[in-house]
Amino acid sequence: MEYSEFLKVISGQKEASERAHEAYKLGIDLIEFVEIYESISNILIKEIYGEEGADWYSWFCYENEYGEKGVQAWDEDEQPIFYSFLSTWEYLETNYKKTK
Repeated sequence: MEYSEFLKVISGQKEASERAHEAYKLGIDLIEFVEIYESISNILIKEIYGEEGADWYSWFCYENEYGEKGVQAWDEDEQPIFYSFLSTWEYLETNYKKTK
């Protein structure tokens, strides 16, 4: 996946999540509404990067709040990974991209 396309997917997913969270603060529960988009993104990411790559992607998005919690993952050389959209894409492309 080209980085520009990856960026559209992850940025759109983050924006939808943020909007749902803001609506929830106002008493409007949109979680079930946006969950379908997250599910679709996960299916596509899994198709491109496999199960383990999709797990890493989900971790970055939800556990690490799209990198906003700070660097909390390192590779085998103790280099930080999954701390930005670009680093996430690079790591997934290098280590998990499925080839035909």
